[in-house]
Amino acid sequence: MSEQNKLVILNETLKKEGSEEEVEGLTIVVDGVIQQMFEIIKSERGYTNYNEVLRDIIFEGVNNIIKK
Repeated sequence: MSEQNKLVILNETLKKEGSEEEVEGLTIVVDGVIQQMFEIIKSERGYTNYNEVLRDIIFEGVNNIIKK
């Protein structure tokens, strides 16, 4: 796999604000081919930032998985 096809996801455990509950936090590095895809989606759907792109990717992906 080439470097451009690599997806970097950093994982850490965080304490939920106001409680001792721990939650899993993810940081996604948007670069290379992934960045190009995000730019296309952002432009075609009129999004203003990558947060909106990722939100819909997650929701649409979860909905597709549930339907299967």
